[in-house]
Amino acid sequence: MELNKSNIMVATDGSQASKQAFFQAVEFFEYKNIFNQIIVAHVSDESKTYLPFEFQSTTIYEDYKIELLSRYPEANYQLVFQEKAQGQENIRNQILTIAGDLNVSYLIVGFNGRKGVKQDVTILGQTVRNSVYNSKVPLIAVKKLYKRDETNGFKFVVCIDGSKKSYKSLESAVALSFDERDSLLICFAPTPDREAFGTTIKTKVEEFMAKYQRKWQYKQLDPSYRAIENVIEMINNSDDLDFVVFGSNGYRAQLESKTFFGSTADELLKKAKANIIMVP
Repeated sequence: MELNKSNIMVATDGSQASKQAFFQAVEFFEYKNIFNQIIVAHVSDESKTYLPFEFQSTTIYEDYKIELLSRYPEANYQLVFQEKAQGQENIRNQILTIAGDLNVSYLIVGFNGRKGVKQDVTILGQTVRNSVYNSKVPLIAVKKLYKRDETNGFKFVVCIDGSKKSYKSLESAVALSFDERDSLLICFAPTPDREAFGTTIKTKVEEFMAKYQRKWQYKQLDPSYRAIENVIEMINNSDDLDFVVFGSNGYRAQLESKTFFGSTADELLKKAKANIIMVP
């Protein structure tokens, strides 16, 4: 599967976390030219006159302008800097509006904001919480910067439960694992009442993956009523899983024809140490 060559957008507030998100975007952008542009977006609030120099809009603009100029021709990047629009509820919603208007393939944000890492890492900052709950485009929340090296690529774990969203997540992971060093771990973690679906899901995954040249394996965890805790434990006990990919909701939401942000997605977002790729 190949991405329709669109663009990848990083939301920045001048923090170190958003700068880390930018460098993660660069890691995806620079290989095989699968995106047309890398976009850096910032929305400022002129009422916040108290912000220190490094968080002021002009400083942020010049910083990223230098970073982008040193890397790419002007046709390959775009700086979208706006003032908070009158009547706009908050800056976070305006960022999501920009992402939608520009039809980006992925929106990338830092997992933390200007205040840095929270003492309780399971408490989400306002920006990442608003982004993952409301984004209409696939979103990457960066907790740590991962890079490919001479021998190792990115390692993705894809959470699959038989829902349409989970297969859409698999498609996204396949599109991003375009380097021959990359690999996929496709994981089904059933509750006891859904264990019997494993054969059907595995067959469908095998049929889908047969169309692509990717390194991958399928893993079904033991059935458990604490299935999501088992997935998180597997991720956090591994030293080589870089990204966890999942849908914004799963099988239950599909059955109920609802669009709420699922409890499984919420737990992965808060507790998995890997970077997050959430597919709405």
